Amino acid sequence: MQIQKHKDKYRQILSYLNGKGIEMKHMKKPKILQSLHNRCILYLLLFITGIHILAWNSKAFTNWYRRYLFPLLTGIPGRISGLFHGSVGEILIIAGVCLTLSEIVLLLLFLIKKAAGRSGHSVFFKWNRRFVCWVLVYVYVTETLNCYILYHASTVEEQFYSDTDGDGTEGLIAAYTEAVMKANALSRQVARDADGRAVYEGTQQQLYDACKQAMKKQGEKYPYLAGYYPDPKPIRASHFMSQQYLLGIYFPFTMEANYNTVMYPVNVPVTVCHEFSHLKGIILEDEANFFGFAACIESGDIYLQYSGYLSVLGYLARQVRESVPQEIRKTMVNADELVIRDDVFLTKEQWEKVEEKAVVPTETVKQAANAFLEKNLTMNGIEDGIKSYSRVVRLVVKYYARQMSGR
Repeated sequence: MQIQKHKDKYRQILSYLNGKGIEMKHMKKPKILQSLHNRCILYLLLFITGIHILAWNSKAFTNWYRRYLFPLLTGIPGRISGLFHGSVGEILIIAGVCLTLSEIVLLLLFLIKKAAGRSGHSVFFKWNRRFVCWVLVYVYVTETLNCYILYHASTVEEQFYSDTDGDGTEGLIAAYTEAVMKANALSRQVARDADGRAVYEGTQQQLYDACKQAMKKQGEKYPYLAGYYPDPKPIRASHFMSQQYLLGIYFPFTMEANYNTVMYPVNVPVTVCHEFSHLKGIILEDEANFFGFAACIESGDIYLQYSGYLSVLGYLARQVRESVPQEIRKTMVNADELVIRDDVFLTKEQWEKVEEKAVVPTETVKQAANAFLEKNLTMNGIEDGIKSYSRVVRLVVKYYARQMSGR
C-alpha cells in the first residue's frame, strides 16, 4: 500500500512536468558537459586544482607528496626525456612558440571564414581546438604537480635545523671565513686552461657522474634527495639564456635539469646540482642553492668543491657588508685574486659574444625575465620574490654552525 502511494506520487510529478513541457529523460546537461571530451578536461582540471588547494592548506600532505608520490610521478618522464641527448623541454618551448603563432593565423582564418557567411565549425577546427586544450591542460597539470604545489612543503630549515643554529654575527663571520679560506686554497689546486680559466680535467660524462654521485650522497642525510638522477641537459640557446642571467633551468613538463653552456665553466657543477635538487621536489631557490653548495663541497672532487664555495661567496660577502661593522671587516680574510677572477657569471669575452648574437637588447630580456620570475614566485607564496635566493646565507651559516659543533 505504501509503495503504491509513492508510485502514484511519482506519476503525478511526471504528469505535472510533462504539462509544463519538460520531459525528465530529455533534460539536457549544460553545454560544456554534453561532450565526453569536455567532461574529461573539466574533471581533470577540478581534480588537479583540488590538489593545489590542499597543498596550500596542508604541509603534511605536501611533505608526503614530495617524499613518496612525487618520485613515482616524475621518474617515468625523467627517464624518457633522459633518452635524448639534447633538452626536450627546450624543443617543446620552441614548438609552443610556433604553435602560438600558428593558432593566431588559424584564428584569423576562422574569423574571416565566419565573416564571409561560411560555417566556421569544420572538423579541422574542432580537432585543432581539442589539441590546443590538451596542450594547455598538460602544461597546467605538470606545472602544478611538478612545481607549484611543492612551494608549500616544509623548508629544510624547519625539518633539519634548529632556530638557534648559527645565530648572530659570529656565525656569519665564521661561515664567510671558512668559505673564503677553502676557496683560496682550492683556486690553486684546480686545473686551468691556456687562458687561466678553471676547467674540469675529466670528460663531460665524468663531470655529470660526479654531480649525480654528489647528490646521491646528500640523499643519505636528506631522504628526498635519494634515488635516480638523469644526465643534465645543455641548452642550445645558451646565449639567450645568458641575457636572462640564468645559469640553469628546470623544466617541470619534461623533468629535466638544464644548464647554460656559455657561462664560466666552474659554474657548471654547482648549477647542475642546483637543478638536480629541483628534480627531487626542492623548488625553493634558496634551498636549491644550498643543496648545490652542500653537494659540491662534500664531494671528493676538488673542482666540484671549488664550484660549491664560489657559488655562495657573493651572497655571504653581501651579507657581511650589510651586517658586520667596518672595523671588523678590515680584519677579516679576503678572497685571493684567482678567486675573484673565477667568481663570475660570464667573462668579458663571453659577454661580447652574447651581445654579438643578441636579437633583443640584454637589458630588455633581463627585465622581462626578472618580472616573470618575480610574479611566479610571489604567486606561489614567496613574498620576497627574487630576493629569496639570498636566503641561502641563513642555511650556509646554520650548516657551518652544525659542522663546527660536531652534530
